[in-house]
Amino acid sequence: MSIYSYNAYSLGINSELLLPELQASAEVATDVSIRFGCLDWHPPQKDAGEDFCFEITSREAHFFWAHLGKFRVRRGTEIVVDPIPEVEERLLRLPLLGTILAVLLHQRGYLVLHASSVAIDGGALIFLGNKGWGKSTMAATLYGRGHLLISDDVVAIKFDDQGLPIVVPGFPQFKLYPEAVLSSLGDDYETLPELAAGYEKRGRPVTERFAQRPVPLKGIYALGCGPVSTLIPLEPQAGLLTLIANSYMSRFGRELLHGVEASSHLRQCTKLIRHIDVYRLERPSSLPSLPGVAQLVEEHFQHV
Repeated sequence: MSIYSYNAYSLGINSELLLPELQASAEVATDVSIRFGCLDWHPPQKDAGEDFCFEITSREAHFFWAHLGKFRVRRGTEIVVDPIPEVEERLLRLPLLGTILAVLLHQRGYLVLHASSVAIDGGALIFLGNKGWGKSTMAATLYGRGHLLISDDVVAIKFDDQGLPIVVPGFPQFKLYPEAVLSSLGDDYETLPELAAGYEKRGRPVTERFAQRPVPLKGIYALGCGPVSTLIPLEPQAGLLTLIANSYMSRFGRELLHGVEASSHLRQCTKLIRHIDVYRLERPSSLPSLPGVAQLVEEHFQHV
């Protein structure tokens, strides 16, 4: 079986699964291996109609999607995929490059946010928000204005030798709704590949202005709706709660974040808040307002 080599999140990835979204590389040292295999883990008893479940221990995490198969993430170094027969590989890549990769990064000690990040003048900014609130659209709009993409959807943060937060580059692709493709980038969405059959978002490859090294974090913006575009600084406690709520690991509740794991996660979030301010970015929901919102962020970022 062929082995494909990639770089993502400053990791060398060797994979039996073709991952065209990632940056291909010459043969790399293996930080992470992705392979197919038969998993002897059996999903917990599911409620009727439930097609997703997971089980997490201190050393590994298992996931099950009824229309995809099973996945195991172990010790931040290995992903095993046990697909159902004849499933499309592009369907497998959706959770693999989202939930599964996020858990692996968490196992490696990163603070992982459900967010998007771009770099402006050598500093990283992050957009937080619930699903469908425009994280990718805001990042794409700023990218379209000449800035660098760092990561879309899964943002990984680590701390440098001075204890300062830096954002690690993910992989060069946006996932955007069709209407956002035109508004943020001026592209025709019909020229972009579907991520999967029946999946509304399109994959927009980034062929230039993708960050190649970790970028110092300078600001965090939590998206909200309002009649006019405005930035509201959050008090540290509110900023901390916002950060925790948008942590990728929070979606798994106490099964992932309990005991030592919960304490470590809280320390990471608290450490981040000590260094970085969090702002609530309220803006109209209309797509024509995007250039004005982007300009507001650019002007504010110059003074952060």
